[in-house]
Amino acid sequence: MASQKKRKMRTDRVLLCGLIVLALVFSLSVLGVRAVQEMANRHTLLSLEWSQLKDTAARNGYTVEDALARLHPAGEEELFSGVVYKEPTLFDWQNAGYLQIDSGTQLLNDMRAGGWQADETFLADYNHNYVMCHDETLQQRVFEHLQHKTSAQNILHTFSAGGSPLYVVETSYPYTDLSALGIGFGEEDLALIEQFDLDLVVQVRSWPKVNAESLEFVFGGLSGLDVKAVGFNDTELPGVQQNDWDEVVKDLTGILQRQGLPIMSIEFYSQKGLQTMAQAMEYEMVRMHPVSESELLKLSDTRLQERFALAASERTMGVLMLRLRANQSLDDAAAYIGAVRDAVQAKGVATDEVAVVPDAHVAPWTLLAGLAGVWAGGVLLLRKFDMKKWAWLLPTAAAAAALLLLVVTGSYWVQKLVALAAVVIFPFLGVAFFARAEGRPLPGAIGALCGMTLVSLVGASLMAAVLSERSYMSAVNVFSGVKIGQLVPLVLLMAYLLYKLASGRGGATYLLVGFTRLMKKQVTIGLVLLAGVAAVLLLVYMMRTGNTSTGISDLERAFRAFLDHVLLVRPRTKEFMIAHPIMLAILYFGYRRNLWPVVLLGAIGQVSLVNTFEHLHTPVLVSALRTFNGLVLGIVIGVVLIWFVKYVGGWAYKKAQILSQLAEDESYGG
Repeated sequence: MASQKKRKMRTDRVLLCGLIVLALVFSLSVLGVRAVQEMANRHTLLSLEWSQLKDTAARNGYTVEDALARLHPAGEEELFSGVVYKEPTLFDWQNAGYLQIDSGTQLLNDMRAGGWQADETFLADYNHNYVMCHDETLQQRVFEHLQHKTSAQNILHTFSAGGSPLYVVETSYPYTDLSALGIGFGEEDLALIEQFDLDLVVQVRSWPKVNAESLEFVFGGLSGLDVKAVGFNDTELPGVQQNDWDEVVKDLTGILQRQGLPIMSIEFYSQKGLQTMAQAMEYEMVRMHPVSESELLKLSDTRLQERFALAASERTMGVLMLRLRANQSLDDAAAYIGAVRDAVQAKGVATDEVAVVPDAHVAPWTLLAGLAGVWAGGVLLLRKFDMKKWAWLLPTAAAAAALLLLVVTGSYWVQKLVALAAVVIFPFLGVAFFARAEGRPLPGAIGALCGMTLVSLVGASLMAAVLSERSYMSAVNVFSGVKIGQLVPLVLLMAYLLYKLASGRGGATYLLVGFTRLMKKQVTIGLVLLAGVAAVLLLVYMMRTGNTSTGISDLERAFRAFLDHVLLVRPRTKEFMIAHPIMLAILYFGYRRNLWPVVLLGAIGQVSLVNTFEHLHTPVLVSALRTFNGLVLGIVIGVVLIWFVKYVGGWAYKKAQILSQLAEDESYGG
């Protein structure tokens, strides 16, 4: 009877593992296709911000054309390949001398002082503003932007100023709003950009009256330009506050798709309405990495090179917007741009064209395979706690609920749930399968760490496969539950280790007695310090987890840069310097009753390497190389740790025993 039960358990385990392997095969096929797409997409557009480029030219006494000739010489290797052109405002054009904005009172003063003549029927309105242009084409342009973008009253006038015509637009639009109104893109600037064969990325400003006509006026006007991507300048997209926002999205999507223009997101810059717009565009997107004016003052040239290189290679930025320093000569600017270009290209990323997020979609069978894999993993997890019926019933009920959710709501929430289950279940299984109280020879310990890592990577593969689509790779959607995925496997593992510890020793009673004794234990300064260190480590671990990092010192940043340079992809510090070496030592020596917390410390490496793949905008091969580098370095450091504990620690322990014995002998003799 017992042998039949064992055979059944072995058969069940083989079937469950087979189902996981099948799910893994499906997942790896998806990730393989994704890797090919990402390798073919290793491009970015190294760009300068157009208005700042003009300012730099002026500071150095050059025209923009002369500055471009020096920074972008024909027939030589390009320093940069594009410009980001932010739509200028009426205020910008006033500062540039193209026009002048007067209030009604100012206009009357100017008319008296300059002897301007107006039509006899003209009567200045003190509540209105007046835009004065020396060019009738510019007057018409200002008038059309006001007519299409606002609900203001707008009137055209022609004055005579010293015998020359002065073209005026009268508007009821308030001065503050008027000065911030976008005015399109200058023809002279566009001609220069085209002359120097620079790729053009534009950022359009928002306006108050957004409808089908104004959208066609603004974005339809881009059809004659060689624009590579369209972004938005402000914190809110045009029309996002309007009641007909859904219609605005539909109209704008139709215009952009008709022209084949992707939209652009800006890293670290939240824009209300962008997610809705991205979804409507089916995530036909470009991601831009900028550096702000304030950051430019704080960062060294070396830091900027590192920052742009990592943004292009590890966060798949399709556009890099590089700002020039205010005090730079053109020669210094050229050297500065060239150094950034070389740093990006050294990472295997070309700097010559915009990269659009790859067109990836998750097929239904991929999601079903992932669901089957986490179902089987859930059964194995519960069986580790010696559950019988519940080990099958709970995962089956969860899978049935997921299938129902898939039918009712679609794949979105099921994708997230399967991904979260995968990153919780498999790191736990990896540690639970391989960690044991008995020691191993060093080759066996290294093999066990590699096997543990492979089991954890099953969870990473399932998660990455079910989320390998544009919405996640563009970072518009992100993996939900990063903190849960970091903490829950460790909590489960702690429960499992305590359960194993209690088995055969009275079960829960044993744990309760131990806990009671711990609570009655006299509190010492050492215990308080130890608890404080543990709390700080846990806090830092949670804060340093996710898509951003906090609290990085200059020394650590320099160390990271060194690893990036030597290994191409930097492994995670907590993996190769702390967690993997500790886990290798645990696998070599085995863990005793009081050492189970050390297993949790080593398990952080398994949870962390799965978290690496949760950064879905990072190319999957980059994440794989980061994991490999961390494992190899962790094994090397772990071998050193084992040697130190075994020989140096053993020698110190023996010395301590000898000294203790001598002290006892002296005490006895005394």
